[in-house]
This record gives sequence, C-alpha cells and structure tokens, in this order.
Amino acid sequence: MHVVPNPKRNRKTLLRVLKTFAKTYLPRVRVCFTNGLVEKASGLSDLKREIIYLSPKQELNADAIGLGLSYAYRIGPKYKKLRLQGYEMYFLTLLHEIGHFKIKERIPKSYIRLKREILGNNVSRDRLIELSYIESKIKRTAGEKESVWKLRLADFMSWLATDETISHHMKVENWAIHEFERKRKAIVELVLKAGLFPRQLGTTTIHPNSLTKKAVLKGRKTPS
Repeated sequence: MHVVPNPKRNRKTLLRVLKTFAKTYLPRVRVCFTNGLVEKASGLSDLKREIIYLSPKQELNADAIGLGLSYAYRIGPKYKKLRLQGYEMYFLTLLHEIGHFKIKERIPKSYIRLKREILGNNVSRDRLIELSYIESKIKRTAGEKESVWKLRLADFMSWLATDETISHHMKVENWAIHEFERKRKAIVELVLKAGLFPRQLGTTTIHPNSLTKKAVLKGRKTPS
C-alpha cells in the first residue's frame, strides 16, 4: 500500500494551501482535516454547514482507495492515466468534495414516491429491503438494455441509503478529474510557493535544492 507522505510539520501549511485553493471555487466553505471519516473515506462534504472534511492520509494506490460509490470509477483507465504523485491526491479529493457543492442532483419524483411507499414516515432507512421488491417497482421497460435497467435500480438503492445516486457521484468525480487536469500546473505552483517540496508532482520529479518553479511549470524533468 502506497500512502501519500504526511509529515506533521507540513500539515498546517498543506491545509492552508488547500483552503486557498478551495476559496477559488467556494469562498464561504471551510476545509479541515479529520481522522473521523467512516469506511476509510478520503473526504466528506457537509452541504448544510458548508464544510469539507479531508482525511489527513490520502491513498495513491487505486486498488486501496476507500471511495465508496466512486471506487469502480477511480480504478479505471482515466484515473490510472493521471499517475498522481506527492500531494496531488489531496487536491483531487478536495475537488471531488467541491463538486458536490457545485453540481446539484435532480431526484426523479418517482424515486420520492417510491421511498415514501417503502419507508413510510416512521421506518428507518436501515431496514432490509428485498431487491425483488425494488425490481417490481422499477420495472425494465420495453427495449431497455439490462445494464441500463440495473443502473437505474442501483441508482435508486444508492439514493435510498445515502441520499445520492451512483450516476450523480460519477458525474461529480468526472468533473473533479477534469478540473484537476485543467488546474494541475497551478496546483504545483501553489505547493512550491508554500515551501512544500513533495518529491514528485505529476510527471516532474522535484528536488528542493535543484529545481526552480519555472522548471516545474514547464514540465521539465530534473536529474534523479
């Protein structure tokens, strides 16, 4: 397992950089580190309180990332192509959480009606619900591919349990990856200006004593 280095002396500086970056998207949102995220989550968005929580340890190994709904997406070709290094994973996770604020989900009215039917007013969402019952309510339409129908089923069940569909989570993740690719050089500049010298960022190997900011931004490799 490859864990992003997280020296304690750099944590405050890193958090300050992440806050500065986040404010370019969401001026009012607070960003903080927390060890209390469930199921090894990398981050969490509190939309009501306008807070983004980040785990102080971010996994680089795609197969070890505990990202819940986006797990299958991040181990795909697009994520692996990024070849994240150093502190970059913090920014990708932050962008994902920012995406939850920027991209609002529109829930079909049929989902809301079915939820009321299943849970009623006083039944906990933790109640076990038979898949066959859901299938009887969300029926496969004529000519619909089985994979599309199964995604609709998974979307509803995910929304019932977490208040978010898988499709929306993937949309947020796709936006985060796109933004990361667009802002990657700016992220390198922010990190270097703050005096943080991760050994590698993207495809550029960084040595504190032999690398200038100009070289990083041009993407030139330095001698190892």
